[in-house]
Amino acid sequence: MKQIVFRLNAGDSALAIAGLISNGVVVCLLAVLLMVTRADASTVPHFGGTLRVEMSEHIYSVDPRQWPSTPAQAAAAERVDSLVFDRLLRLDDHGTLQPALAISWQHDAPSKRWQFRLRDGVKFSDGSTLTPPVAAIALQQSLGNSFDVSANSDSVVILSDRSVPDLPLRLASGRNYVFHAGEDGSLAGTGPFRFTAIEEVGAATMMLFDANDSCWAGRPFLDKIGLVLGVDFPQQANAISFGQADVVELPASEVRRTAQRGVRTVSSEPVELFALVLDTSRPAVQDARLRQAISLSIDRASIADVILQRQGVVAGGMLPNWISGYAHLFPVSSDLPRAKELLAASGHELSHSKPLVLFYDSSDAEARAVADRVVVNLREVGIMVQVSGQPVDGKAKPAAADLRLVRHRIAAPDSAAALSELLNSFGETAADLDTPEQMYAAERAPIDAFRVIPLVHVSESYGLSPQVRDWMAPRWGGWRLEDVWLGPPSESGGNAR
Repeated sequence: MKQIVFRLNAGDSALAIAGLISNGVVVCLLAVLLMVTRADASTVPHFGGTLRVEMSEHIYSVDPRQWPSTPAQAAAAERVDSLVFDRLLRLDDHGTLQPALAISWQHDAPSKRWQFRLRDGVKFSDGSTLTPPVAAIALQQSLGNSFDVSANSDSVVILSDRSVPDLPLRLASGRNYVFHAGEDGSLAGTGPFRFTAIEEVGAATMMLFDANDSCWAGRPFLDKIGLVLGVDFPQQANAISFGQADVVELPASEVRRTAQRGVRTVSSEPVELFALVLDTSRPAVQDARLRQAISLSIDRASIADVILQRQGVVAGGMLPNWISGYAHLFPVSSDLPRAKELLAASGHELSHSKPLVLFYDSSDAEARAVADRVVVNLREVGIMVQVSGQPVDGKAKPAAADLRLVRHRIAAPDSAAALSELLNSFGETAADLDTPEQMYAAERAPIDAFRVIPLVHVSESYGLSPQVRDWMAPRWGGWRLEDVWLGPPSESGGNAR
């Protein structure tokens, strides 16, 4: 008897069965349907389960009013708070503004008065209703005294003494969440999860979240999230490798090694900038020729490929090319002979007894590795450097230094907003940034003067357990845990972007 073998796909059960019957083969319909059902079960989202997440930063509350001052902690707070709270607006994967709690918005001609119409029927997790006065109170606290926030029958109205054309973009990022404060001081949000408890787990802290069944955007698939904070990167890498966590952060230097262990890894677009910022008020670096020699001495490719294990891309500009579109116009190559010529022309003698001082964040292992490589590069041309490490926690003033190695995360994919934030953080004046030409000129000025020396852009990376499905984070990093569901272990590992 002739044997016929057919391969069935999960979505083609009826067609496949009809094909079998038409070929005169006797089939057991029940067995076929069971096989298809099992195939579908591994790909169709379903509710339930607890997602185990680990983070390195230590966030002590889920409260937008208590916003951290350092970029790394602010980014962590934004991820945590997004589990519980919503904003008026959100950004899609292309960086385009989309409705969230506000369904429409408009402004006057000078962009000083903005009106945001709220979505009807939205409930906070404590059962109270989202109203314009409640939203106005929350936003007034986050926006501060430079804005006047009020409410009318169906909208929030925000007034400013100056033109704020980028206000909707601001409201789609940072601490600008809408919340309801209860009489006991507790905060409720409209987001996909409810914050339920916080407890100490050794040196770490665990926050517990339950699904918000009344979320206006729909109930999340997960029942619970257990978020452990203050876990160092080596511990996180071990936890994901041995099945003790479902989502962990991965530093650039650990992504390839973790993937080689069979762990699935995901990475954003390059969103973090490592750069040197030179304090031109200090006599040692006032000569532009010396600053140019420093820039030409640095081997950015070795930092990206070796120190950051090819999880970074060389940076000549402050913004990555996927945001600006013109980053490729900035030079990135080192030129040691030219650096030595400039150093000699400057007449500076930087000896072991009088070296330049390079400051870095000692709590960041990758920053230390990058700083060490910069020191090696500079010494190759005769520039002596003393490294000074200090934790950057927003409380202590950074030590005086000729050069600072900074690490800045780009929070949103809007080129003007991202560049303005970068320039301000580096102590540079942000001029008009209305056109690509203005942005390019504003970015070029401190780079051409060698007051800011971009080094590399780095992606944000995570390790995921085989059970994690539909990880659809924004291109610029962060979370969308409301989209995640837990399935049976996947047989495929590897990398995914």
